Amino acid sequence: MTETMARLELNKFMSDDVPDEKLPSTSRPLKIGALIAIVLLIICYFASDFFINKQKAQILQELKTRQEITVVSKAEIVRTWIGQTGQRANQIVNNPLFRLFAAEINQAKTDDLPRALAEQLPYMQNAITSFTQESDVLSAYLVGANGRAYLASSGASGLSDQQRELAIAQYASKSITTSPLRVVGETLVYDFLIPVLPAQSADSAENAKVAGVLVMTVPASGQIAEILKPSRISTSGERTRFYQISNDNYFEITPTSPPFLAEQASELTNQKPRSFSAKQLEGEPDSVYGIGTIVQGTNWYILQGETERSAFAPLETYALVIYGIAASIFVVAMSVLVGIWLSLRSSNAKAMADQYRDFAHQINAQRRLLGSINNTIDDLISLTDASGRYVYANPALARFVNFPVQSIAGKSDRDLFGDVIARKLTDLNQQVMDTKETASRIVEMEIQGETRILRIEKSRLMDDDGQFMGIVSVAGDITDFIMHQRQKEELGRKTISILVHIMEENDPYLAGHSSRMSELSNAVAEIMELPEATKEAIRTGANLSQIGKISIPSEIRTKEGRLTEQEMEIMRGHVGKAKSVLSDMEIDQSVVTAVTHMYERLDGSGYPAQLSGAEIDMSGRILGITDILVARLSPRSYREAISTEEAMEVFRSNPEKYDQDVVVALDQFLTTPEGEAFKENVKEAAILE
Repeated sequence: MTETMARLELNKFMSDDVPDEKLPSTSRPLKIGALIAIVLLIICYFASDFFINKQKAQILQELKTRQEITVVSKAEIVRTWIGQTGQRANQIVNNPLFRLFAAEINQAKTDDLPRALAEQLPYMQNAITSFTQESDVLSAYLVGANGRAYLASSGASGLSDQQRELAIAQYASKSITTSPLRVVGETLVYDFLIPVLPAQSADSAENAKVAGVLVMTVPASGQIAEILKPSRISTSGERTRFYQISNDNYFEITPTSPPFLAEQASELTNQKPRSFSAKQLEGEPDSVYGIGTIVQGTNWYILQGETERSAFAPLETYALVIYGIAASIFVVAMSVLVGIWLSLRSSNAKAMADQYRDFAHQINAQRRLLGSINNTIDDLISLTDASGRYVYANPALARFVNFPVQSIAGKSDRDLFGDVIARKLTDLNQQVMDTKETASRIVEMEIQGETRILRIEKSRLMDDDGQFMGIVSVAGDITDFIMHQRQKEELGRKTISILVHIMEENDPYLAGHSSRMSELSNAVAEIMELPEATKEAIRTGANLSQIGKISIPSEIRTKEGRLTEQEMEIMRGHVGKAKSVLSDMEIDQSVVTAVTHMYERLDGSGYPAQLSGAEIDMSGRILGITDILVARLSPRSYREAISTEEAMEVFRSNPEKYDQDVVVALDQFLTTPEGEAFKENVKEAAILE
């Protein structure tokens, strides 16, 4: 009940005049009271239902997130298990004698082995048997291109027709494949089919044909049972199910109980097993909210879910609280009505007036309490219908737009915020309707002569039947936070400008160097379409790239002629000094990385850490190339300036040192009108120097 609603009821049922002693008719008050009770009951019901559904949606969203993390983790565990199991075969398939034996068998054109190969057979038999015993493998076979098993581990059963077909097909592939799960006795097993290449040099291995196929049968029941086992933090309603997919049919795997590989799990065939939804699973009396994923590289499917009863257990307590609050409001309101009705029935006007005052005090107390709660909410909350007209607005919104709260109902965004902001809010409403998801946007507006910045979130409000009721908007005023951030950024820019000015005043060779670097680096970053965060690090890094040189003695920085090796070592120390200074200034780490990486080279010949290749951040690669280009285009006491084309040719002819993607982007910029203007400005500056 809002403050407005409470005031309306008081105005309706309370009078400043003392009632007449004549008892009014009881029929009319009873009818009115019954009608008000019904209306109030309906309002309480729908309000409770709204909050309960909102809580239910939040529970489902949290459940979906938790299950997505769990099912992806379990799928990764399965992939790791498969990968580690497949690696066990390396000890035998990479053995030169085994590879040579397989190649010679494959070259024999008859079913009877040549004498030399037959003599090797016992040794190879022992080798493959030892491999199975040491690797926890049930059986292993060496299968020829004709499907014949030339070798089999001790105690291994004969190959099935399916194993032979898979082994023959494996000759066309050099990658390891696995077979579907099958039941052997009371154990789930599956096969690894590993190509055996002939013993030859690595240079020709790429073109070599498969000389044999090692079929390795591995037990799966224990590992799958471990994956299906609930964790210590699992709830009683959580479920993990393991399926094998064949021809779009799902077969449930039960590693510890017959039939181990169940017949078609038809309950998943006509559903959406890989999306989060309520699923009807065999053996579960309740629906299971779950999500599944295919284990990459296999035909296995893992489903993680939780029963509806377990998932919504917290909702029952929440619903009781909401219904309790609604019931309390209803009881309080009805108590007021009953008190008023009893007062009207009183024969004593004074006593009736006293009762009115008592009830009025109670209502005012309730109104002040609820009004105080409503007025302390700073967020702007509203509900608009399908046409964009306001159905509800809280007091915070009314204060923000300087409208009486009672007058907002029926108004539009244009009435409250003006045309410009209304268009933005209309676009956001349309986005919510199109995507059917919550949408948010930061909007800056002029309101009551002030600039305010709001973070607005909008979502659809649906009834129990899934019918659209309106759009709920929640807006938070983040003006102070944004303004603080802008002031902080502006202060940072001013600090950087002062530091650059100090550097250029202390070293004539650095005059204009940072600004030219910044111009080139920004252009290259734009052409390469780098992320905005990287562009910002490059812009700031270019301006601060020379800050460490302040610590270098001026006689070394401004020396006429080339530096000695000892002086060069001192000069290189400016990178470490720059890192220390920037860290003390609490400059963003991405900027520190850009500045400290710009002197590194792809081949590891740079300094200070001799990083190479991918170890060097892209921001450092760009700053490093633009730093060299700007320096080479400017004359020094010990050398003349060189042309832009000469400098670029150095970069092009040394791909082992300089990132060629950066070089191409720099070349592209220098051919643009802006690039031509840059080269002309450098030439003019060089003449003046």
